Amino acid sequence: MKKFLVMGGVSLLMPAVVLAADLTTILTKVQQIIGLIVPIVISLAVILFLWGLVGFITKAGADQKAAREQMIWGIIILFVMVSIWGLVALIQNTFGIRGTEGTVTNPLDKLENF
Repeated sequence: MKKFLVMGGVSLLMPAVVLAADLTTILTKVQQIIGLIVPIVISLAVILFLWGLVGFITKAGADQKAAREQMIWGIIILFVMVSIWGLVALIQNTFGIRGTEGTVTNPLDKLENF
């Protein structure tokens, strides 16, 4: 897993190293990927909660306890994800940061002056 993350990070930054894409393009792609992943993860957490709810209603005894724990974990996951999402929005509104405004400069541009 560690090798996968390292290789993913290196391959993500490779276009900037060879000047095929600037950092803004790379960050835009990362933002698009995260924008696709977040709703999927939230949907999976809701499905986990609902699956636990169905298990809680239909089962009894020890199975009911496992289903209750599954519902609790689904609620915890949803709470954490929505809280982080809300904190990011709060910080953006507080400091006036918008997703499309700020510009990101390529650090390699500074090397061209030498």
